[in-house]
Order: sequence, then structure tokens, then C-alpha cells
Amino acid sequence: MATVPLDLDLDDEVGPVVPANDLSPLDKTYLLAGSQGNIVDKLSEDMRIKLGSEVVDDYEKDCKDRSEWETVAEEALDSAAQDKPTPVKSTPWPSASNINIPLLTTAALQFNARMYPAVVKGDEAVLCKVVGKDEGRPKMAPHPQTGQMMPLPDMMPPGPPDPQTGQPSPPQPKMDEQGKIIPVWDVPPGAKSKRAQRVSEYMNTTIFYRMKGWEGDTDALLMQLPIVGCVFRKVWTDKYKGVMSMMVPALNLVVPKCARDLLTTPRTTEKLEDVYPHEIRKHEKTGYYRKAELEIDEEDEKSGARLLLEQHRWIDLDEDEMEEPYIVTVDHATREVLRLEANFAQEDIKADENGKIYCIEKRMLYVKYGMFPNPKGDFYDIGLGHLLKKLNATIDTAINQLMDAGTAQTAGGGFIGAGVRLQGRGNRGTIRMAPGEYKVVDVAADTLRNGIYERTLPNVSPVTFQVLDFILGFAREISGVKDVLTGEASNTAPVGSTLALIEQGLQVFNATAKRFFRSAKDEYELIHDNLRLYGGEAAAADYINILDDPEANFAADFNAKDMDIRPVSDPSTVTRMQKMARAQYIEQSIPLLMQVGGDPREALKRSYEAADIEDIDKLLPPPVAPQPDPVMMAEVKVKEADAGKKQAETQKITVETQLLPGQMQTEGVKAGSEAQKKAADARKTDQETQLMPMLAVAEKRKTDVEVEGKLVEQAVKAIGGEKEKYALEKEATFDGLVDGLGEETFGGP
Repeated sequence: MATVPLDLDLDDEVGPVVPANDLSPLDKTYLLAGSQGNIVDKLSEDMRIKLGSEVVDDYEKDCKDRSEWETVAEEALDSAAQDKPTPVKSTPWPSASNINIPLLTTAALQFNARMYPAVVKGDEAVLCKVVGKDEGRPKMAPHPQTGQMMPLPDMMPPGPPDPQTGQPSPPQPKMDEQGKIIPVWDVPPGAKSKRAQRVSEYMNTTIFYRMKGWEGDTDALLMQLPIVGCVFRKVWTDKYKGVMSMMVPALNLVVPKCARDLLTTPRTTEKLEDVYPHEIRKHEKTGYYRKAELEIDEEDEKSGARLLLEQHRWIDLDEDEMEEPYIVTVDHATREVLRLEANFAQEDIKADENGKIYCIEKRMLYVKYGMFPNPKGDFYDIGLGHLLKKLNATIDTAINQLMDAGTAQTAGGGFIGAGVRLQGRGNRGTIRMAPGEYKVVDVAADTLRNGIYERTLPNVSPVTFQVLDFILGFAREISGVKDVLTGEASNTAPVGSTLALIEQGLQVFNATAKRFFRSAKDEYELIHDNLRLYGGEAAAADYINILDDPEANFAADFNAKDMDIRPVSDPSTVTRMQKMARAQYIEQSIPLLMQVGGDPREALKRSYEAADIEDIDKLLPPPVAPQPDPVMMAEVKVKEADAGKKQAETQKITVETQLLPGQMQTEGVKAGSEAQKKAADARKTDQETQLMPMLAVAEKRKTDVEVEGKLVEQAVKAIGGEKEKYALEKEATFDGLVDGLGEETFGGP
């Protein structure tokens, strides 16, 4: 790695007012982080030559260190593809049997066939999971006396005016079905789940309908992974095409053998093998590559592809003795540096209060998918090509020996005595017999019989077949290719026994599937980060157009820190039979589920989902609202009875008030004259006659309410509740809450 500070020319970046030499290392680092595009022209010629040589030297050193792994990986790919001609054997005789059993091909096909449907389910691959609770976050208000933060209750609008005072009734806090006060929500319950669902839908749309070739690359990845043992996925953002991804074979990504992971490795080099000269010239015109003399002749210009190295490495460009991450592109043949760009942003720089940088985080572009961790602890994982190499060679040798033995027995052979001369009647040399043909020779039958001795060969030992089957069993154990998994098991075995065999046979495969899903989670997080950091206004507009959700907010949804991006599939149920077994278990537990208050509708829904049934919501009835607590309902009835009683008393007072003017007028007329008194009495009688029915109705209503209240109180006691104690406790709790929040919070005393 380059540790010598490079001679930078940053005057163009900061302007003539502040010369580059007067900048602090932190300011230089910020300028480098904010640079856009190719900054290789900022290097001096000597340092550019030095950097190009270091990139190529480090690459060749890493290739040499992993040469043993690379050789086995290349042989495994050739063996699985079966595209190389079989060499002619010369032992035990020329053109002897040379059969290669395609055990690796079978294992790779089986792995791909099982994993592909589990990873790609229609157009869904990503599921955003909410980390933590999703019960909402209420708004908090300070206590008027203690200053302690308390939830702010949500208030109902003021009620009708009081009939006695004429003042509007004070607003009351809203209550839920359980009688709890509903607060004002800063984040309402379920908001996280809704946001996670929106992000999941948009990411799936991006992967399947925006990132061209993602599904095809996934299919190829799942084919190479079991063979080689290690495959990479590259995720980046193109200025014009948006988020992109590409499968990178492990043979094309060179990492130091002793590296722990991609995040802490000192360098990562991707081999760009199919770059033709005309493509380089095109990038030179756009400024993506620096113009350099690559010594391209006319023949190479038309047909010769060049090898470019894109190396992610650490270089110290700001002269602070701390290296920063950069991406360097070098032509391998000429060691010319074509491109240099920063692989970090300003927010990735961590500095202390004195302005000294103590950490710079690099941006990740690659995700590693591994089959089996290397037992030696090396960076590159191993695949079935490494594990089955010696076993496959042993199996091939045993089968070829069996074939050669059969050939020898079929062809026959032996010895002919010197006294037997078969040359005659045109027969010269070796006599070859066609089926059903008889040759005439000038030899007596007895002489012929006694002069020819046929070589006898022993039959193939049954032990050989047993040993071969024993070795094949080991190969199947490693590769996970079981008869019961390939559909060749006996159809007379009980279902439970078959499921147990499947579960046992998938132990190795399930572990591999979990490793795949762990890497897939990292890839989806990379896609999420690329959308968040580089999506911009175009992604925000696309987000709203796709979802058609008024609550959709691209910046807020993708900046959330409480979502976990993970694959939608369950790595423990990678076969349809496993899913159906789980669904059957859920169906059997529905009675027990109902006893503990569970939701049988949700159980049936999950069972139908395991069977891939479409339009499940049309089959199941709508969810039933939960039944209220009978004690709570009784309490509500008591409150209604009390309210009705107060209303009846108010109505009685109103009627009596209406009678009062007539009584007063009658008394005044009585003091005047007897005639007027009689007239007043008559009017009083008429008024009483008109108002008495209303008064009777009010009295009756009051009596009915009192009776109803007593019945409700008896019902409460029968249920087990104690109305007076419950009411006092609830009133005390409510009064304490009112006192705690203050009069201003509730809008009145």
C-alpha cells in the first residue's frame, strides 16, 4: 500500500484565496471526500507511476497466495461444466475406460433447484423487519408543578352547555375500550410497520423492475456457489441508470488470503477482463479515464481485450499519516493509472475536538456469498469442488477398473500353440469373427481344440461394489444429494418417516442456506443505503408514484434506523414439504390456540400461505372485533343510568320552573278581585293540565332510571365486580391524573 504522502494539487478545489499548502490535513481530507469523479490528474507523474506499480505488484502477490485455491476452483468449474474433452488413457491398454462421474454437476443442480425458489418468490425478495416494539410514542408534556414529563392526553371537544349554569362542559380525555386514556401520539401505533411495508415494496420493485439482470445473476450465483464455494455481488449507483448490481465470480475478485473480511481487508482487486480498446477510448473522451499511452496496435484495437484492475485500497493523500480509502483503476500491461476516486464521503470522516482524524469509514461495494467456511481460516470459502475432488477421483478410478474388467472379459483372449497354423485359405494375421460367423481353417478339430488356450479372468469381487457404494455414500453426505430429496425414495414409507428423513438429509443444506440468507441481508442493506444516499429527487418521485400512499415520505422512510432489512424467505423451510408440515402443525393447534384467546383466522392464513393459495383474504371471513369485558360493559351501563337520572332530575326542575310564573301570576290576581281570581284559577288549572303529562313523564323516567340502575348494580355484583370500589378507584386515578397534568392541559378545572 502507498504510505508515502502524494504531491496533491488542490488549488483548483479551494480557489486562489486559500493555497493548498495552507490547508490543514482535515481540510484536505474533506476536499478529497467531496471531490467528484476522477482525481488522478491531482497526482504528480512520479507518484502516479509509483501507485500504478504498487497496484499491479500487490495484485500479483495476492494471486500467487491464493493459487492453490484458484487451481482447484478452475478444475471444479471445468468438471461441473463437462465441456473439456476426455483425455485418452494408455493404461492398462490404449483407449482404456476413462469415465468421469458428474457427481459435482448433480450436486450443483440440486442446490440451485432448491435454493432458487426459496430466494426468489415471485417478485418478492426483501422484507423490512421492525426492530423493537411498535406500540407508538406519545407526546410528552411537563408537569405544571414538578416539571416531570408525562404523556399528553387526547381531549374530546367541549360538550353541550350545562342547563343550570349555561357554561359549556369541560373537555374530557378520550378513552379506549379498556378504559385507558388515549394520549396524543407523536408516532402512532403501527407506524413503523407501515413504513417498513412501504420500504419493502419499493425495494422489491427496484430489484425486480429497475435493476435489470438481478434475477438472472442470482440464478448464476446459485449455480457457481456450490461448485467454487465463494461468489461476490457488486452493488453501486450509476449516475444515469440508478442502483445497479452485478455478480462477480470469485476468480475475478482477488483478496489477500489472510484477510478477515471485505470491510477490514487492506485491498480488493476486481479483474476487468473484457475491456476492449475502443471502450477505453470512449471513457477517455468523457473524462472517466485519464488519457494514457497504452501501446495498442491495430490488431489489438479491433479484437484484443485488455485486463484492467480496479483496486480498492488505502492511500495517504492528505499527509496526516492516516490512509484514506480510494478506488484505483490501472491497466495491467502498462501499469498506467487510468482513474482515481475517493471511496468515502464527508460524513464518513470521524475527527476529535482538536481536528485530528481518528477514523475514516469506507463505502462497501461488494458482498461475499460463501458455501463452507475454509477450515484453515483463509478468506476464500471452499465448495463442493474442493470437498469432492479426491472422492470423485477415487470413484472414477473404481468405476473405470470395473469397466476395464468387463471389457477384458467380453473381449476374451488367450494363447495359440505353435503347432496350430491357422494361416490358410486367405487368412493372414489375426482372425476376427463376426457374430454368427464360422471360419474354415486347415487344422484338425482335435488339434485346434488342444492348441488354443483361452485366458480366464476372475469375476469382479462383490467387495469392490461394496467399497464403491461406501465411497458414494460419503460423497452424497457431503454434497447433500440424498435419494429421498431427489424424489427417488420408496412410496410405501410412512409420511412421518419420510419427513424425518428429509429433515435429516437437509441438515447440511439448511446450514448453507442460512449462510446465503445472511449474505443476502448484507446485499439488501447495500441496496437500501445506495437508494438513501444517492437516490435523490428521482428516487423520491418514483417512490411516491409507485406506492400511491399519502403517508409515503422517501427521506423519512429511508432514514429510519429502526428497520432491519432481511430476505423474505425462511432459511429453515426451504422445501415445500417442510412448509406444509409446519402448516399442518398450526392447523392441529387451532383448538388449543382458541382456548388461550388466539386468532384462528391468522393460523388458517399462514397455513394457506404455505400451500401457495392465492387470494386468501377472499376465502377467510373478515376479522371479528374483540368482545368487550362484561364488567366493563356493566360499568358503562351504570354510568349511563347515572347520566339518565341526572337528565330526569334536570327535566323535572325545568318543568317546575315553567310552572312558577303561572303560580306567581295567580297569587297577584287573587289580591285584586274575586273575578280576576276565578279567571286566574281557571288559567292555572289549564296550565297545570297542559304541564302535568310532562311532569308525569319526567317522574316516570326518573323511576325507570333508578330501577335500571339497581338492576345494573346487581349485575355487576353477580359478575364479581364491586361498583363502589371500582368507581372510587377509577375516580381517584382520574383525579390524580387531572391534578398531575394541571388545569391548562385539560382546558379547565
